[in-house]
Amino acid sequence: MKIVAIIPAAGSSSRFLNGQKLLFDLNGKSVIETTISRFDEHFMIDEIIICTSQNIIEEIKKIAKNYKKVTHVIEGGATRQESVFKGLSIIDGADFVAIHDGARPLIDEQTITNTLNCAIKNGHASCGVRVKDTIKKVEDSKITYTPNRDELWQIQTPQVFLYDEIYSAHKKYQDHAFSDDTLLIEQAGGKVFVVEGDYKNIKITTPEDIEVARLFAKM
Repeated sequence: MKIVAIIPAAGSSSRFLNGQKLLFDLNGKSVIETTISRFDEHFMIDEIIICTSQNIIEEIKKIAKNYKKVTHVIEGGATRQESVFKGLSIIDGADFVAIHDGARPLIDEQTITNTLNCAIKNGHASCGVRVKDTIKKVEDSKITYTPNRDELWQIQTPQVFLYDEIYSAHKKYQDHAFSDDTLLIEQAGGKVFVVEGDYKNIKITTPEDIEVARLFAKM
């Protein structure tokens, strides 16, 4: 069985005024280097493909040389979906693909393992955490609906899919702009199972997230 990890790392970092968030230091390693290392060290991952932006691709290539499982560093697309599709398109003979945000450096080994095993058993899987807060639907500044919190999850990555099916879904919906790969499988009529993730597996989006990640990394 062959499992390939795709790490989309082509975000614009528009909320960061002082540089590219993926290159920020996270207790001795950059954000993207920390993310890569989690998959490079995982015993079930065979290959890693990184899809990044043109303005940092040379830096990412230099970092990738330190990791034996990285086989390709390619320029991503204008959207996350396009970047992932480019990565999927160069895979040769994979059974499963694990897609993980480059800006989620605190993913742990056990969550990767649990998500992979769930996908191997069921076809497709994602990790996630239960919503803690009460969620409201609001229209024109008025609450219109309160969904049952017990049914709500915050979906994280990695998300693991049968390669042939996620590639087919990406090809079918390549003119859309889905922000999450599970949506493509849902649109194609497939089922995605969810396993418990970790609240520390945050996605770094704002400068404040860097500080939070540095604290979590010490725990």
